[in-house]
Amino acid sequence: MIQNYVPLVRAIITASLFLEQSSDDEVDLHCAVRCMENMADDLLKLSDADQLALRAEIERIAEESGHPYRDGIYALPDQIGLIPK
Repeated sequence: MIQNYVPLVRAIITASLFLEQSSDDEVDLHCAVRCMENMADDLLKLSDADQLALRAEIERIAEESGHPYRDGIYALPDQIGLIPK
């Protein structure tokens, strides 16, 4: 199993923000939506406990982040459809 999953969670955040924030000239809207749906579908296959852990880690990263899209990071677990706390 992965011992340090934080880089993986950060990669999910980065990819999601990229797809959300890209213009139509950068990424085709339909492709971006399909990619986000596929990512969400895969992440929803996690166990309930793992979904809660992923939600908590995304929220922790958002809290510690000075990122200009901090609100988008906070919204990500709900956009994915992860089970609520």
